[in-house]
Amino acid sequence: MSRRASNAAAPALALALAALLGAACAAAPGDAYLDAMAKGSRAYHAGRYREAARAFDGAAARAERVKDRDEARLLQARSFERAEAWGEARASYERLLAESPGGPRSARAEFELADLAIAHGDADAGWAMLLAATRRHPSHGLARGALKRLIQREEERAGAGGALAWLRRHGPALRKTALDQDVGYQTGLLLERSGDREGALRALVAAARAHPYPAGNLTDDALFRAAELAAALGRPREAIGYLRELLASREPAITGSYERERFDDAQLRIALLYRDALGDHAAARRELRKLYTDHRTSILRDDALWAEAKLWRADGRPAEACATVALLARELPDSRYARCAQALCPSLPAAKRPCADYILRELDGREEP
Repeated sequence: MSRRASNAAAPALALALAALLGAACAAAPGDAYLDAMAKGSRAYHAGRYREAARAFDGAAARAERVKDRDEARLLQARSFERAEAWGEARASYERLLAESPGGPRSARAEFELADLAIAHGDADAGWAMLLAATRRHPSHGLARGALKRLIQREEERAGAGGALAWLRRHGPALRKTALDQDVGYQTGLLLERSGDREGALRALVAAARAHPYPAGNLTDDALFRAAELAAALGRPREAIGYLRELLASREPAITGSYERERFDDAQLRIALLYRDALGDHAAARRELRKLYTDHRTSILRDDALWAEAKLWRADGRPAEACATVALLARELPDSRYARCAQALCPSLPAAKRPCADYILRELDGREEP
């Protein structure tokens, strides 16, 4: 580089250095915050909770952003809780709320303050605080659990009828919020526990249909319980209808499909209703085979094939029974039923391990399935 070029570059270099120095100075408070947070974390995990609380207090004082300050204040409060310093924990939560009434951690602080009062202060006031926090923040991650706890407390105090009256009094304030379906679902459960099974069934179906998948997080539970109630009331075809409604949102694609928890249970329940309540063995076998073929990740697939094979045998169709149990033994060799294939179909080879006695007793009719 020539001397002239070097001289021309000097001002630019000086400006760059100045910018770097300025950035370093500006970053210093952030570094101080991170250092204090790290110190607090080390003390917390070592069980030195008061030391951790002091470090998090220092981090809050050094934070440049509201979210960082509130996070440090929350950790300070939790450190005091671990130290069983309930008054200081409460003061930390209250300070968080005073400094950031609408901050990112304020809702959490309200729920935590309520729990502190319930466990280590005025319990009645704490429950009132918990209800208030739930009503103010129905979308918060702690709100659903809080509502269930509030209902449980009322049921312990006044029975299912009293809890139902409480929910009918406070539930309307939660309608059209993230807890809307919870109110309907819990209403149905309380009606059932109060002895009103028809009312419970209507409430559960209404809760499911008002919040269909994927918006509803309790839709499957509501429809499954409604089916159980309909079956108990002697209406198996109605029950099957609710279960099919539950399964209607199941994705048909094998790749990328999402198997929800109730899917295979619902499919099995349909088969059992056809078998036991309606006496329709052909329909039951069809539904059992659907569980095996369509629900590829279910742990109930071997139960389905075994039940299907037994139905074939009960209907005097030994060839079909043998074909079904042979499929089970070939495709699901680790199943408890694979060892019992010969017991159901004598022409099949014996397994290396013996069939369990309870399965043999059930197969011979000496024990209920």
